[in-house]
Amino acid sequence: MCYSVRMGIIEAKFENGVLRPLRRLSLRAGEQVGIFVVRHPDPARWVIARLSKRSTEDEDLAKGGIDEWAAALDLEDRR
Repeated sequence: MCYSVRMGIIEAKFENGVLRPLRRLSLRAGEQVGIFVVRHPDPARWVIARLSKRSTEDEDLAKGGIDEWAAALDLEDRR
């Protein structure tokens, strides 16, 4: 069996749990398709004050011995 694969970018809106294409699609009723969902950047999620807060995660990992573990991995890579 040979399948013809056609891909394209379709803009859609998510409303009430359903993706609705912004333009008419040339598909047959009941036809199944694969979908990759890529969200458009939302400026409201990029709050600089929140993103610039200093995280102690790196320090906590270093105190937990992650630096020794990373050094051991680096040493293995050099062998």
